[in-house]
Formats: sequence, C-alpha cells, structure tokens
Amino acid sequence: MKTALQVFISLCLLVYPSQILANEVYERNQTDISKIEKYLNNIKYLGATFLQESQDSLITYGKFYLSRPGKMRIEYKEPSEILIVVNGGVLTYQDVELEETSYLRTNSTPASLLTRKNISFSAKDIEVTNFTREKGLIKLSLLKKNKQEAGEFTLTFSENPIKFIKMQAKDDMDQIVTITLEKHDFVTKIDNKLFIIKNSQLP
Repeated sequence: MKTALQVFISLCLLVYPSQILANEVYERNQTDISKIEKYLNNIKYLGATFLQESQDSLITYGKFYLSRPGKMRIEYKEPSEILIVVNGGVLTYQDVELEETSYLRTNSTPASLLTRKNISFSAKDIEVTNFTREKGLIKLSLLKKNKQEAGEFTLTFSENPIKFIKMQAKDDMDQIVTITLEKHDFVTKIDNKLFIIKNSQLP
C-alpha cells in the first residue's frame, strides 16, 4: 500500500522529454486542450468516490474532494487510514494508524495543477507529453519541467460532454497507480474543515 501511495504522492520520478517535442504535442492539440482547460477552470467543487488500482493488483477505495482554488483531499477508507490533503502551498500526508504526518510543497507535484486558480497546460512549469483520443476518451499526460527525478501524470476525460473521470501516476520504475472517480458531485459546497489536518504528534 505504501509503495502505491508514494508513487501517487511524488507523481514526479521520470526524466522529461525535450521541450521541443512537448511543445509540439501542446500546439498540435491546442484547440482540444483549451476545451479541457475551460472545463477544469469552471469546476468550483468536486466530490466523488474513487477506486485506486496499482500494478500489484492492490485495490483500495476512498473519497476525493476538490475545492478550487487551492484545496484537494484524498481520503482512503479502512484498512488504509491514509489522508492526503492539499491546502494552499502545502501537501499533507497523514497515516492515521501509525500517527505519522509528513509535509511537501505542492509545487513539487503535477497533481497540484488541479488546485490552481487558473489551470493552464501551457504554464511555464508544465510539459504536455502526450494527448490521445480513443473510444470516447481523452487522455492528457504531463510532467513538471523543473523536477528531473520525477514522473508522469495523466488525466482522463470522457467526451460529449467532457467529464473528468480518472488520474494516473507513473514513476521511473514504471510503477503505475490509477484513481478512477465515480459518483461525481459538482454542486454540493465542500466544508473547508475537510482541508485541515491536525498533527496527532502535536499536543
């Protein structure tokens, strides 16, 4: 379980391809990518259940919350008891069972793109590495340009209408973790308290 979670948290463990190639991918598909940017920027709240799959056939379940801008929460159901929360510039990882809490800068992970006030795949720190459309699905892969020891992050959308349904992380060992979103709720306001984690190690 920890290996799969580490893959998803780091999301950045692969040497990125050349800037020229990445720019070609973006420019060649700019019209379609712009539609995805518009869709994501129109999301204020997103709550969903999720199913996470790793290559070792481990399947876990949980809840996903996105409150834009600036906040995201991935909450794993028992027996995992793991919380991952993005609030502003900090990503907090908490293992409830072990009572351990760790902190990362959100700008170190491609997943933080989802929490930005303005989501742009042409941002100076983002490399679009692949864009595909097949069987009613659009897949958009990207990397953080300033993280050479990093990995690839892929977003999957259904077409007609566009809907965010999946995200995937791959590291430099080709380990893949996939999170599939279900039971989307774009309407209900998400309580800000969900994005605050108390450090159990503090008094």
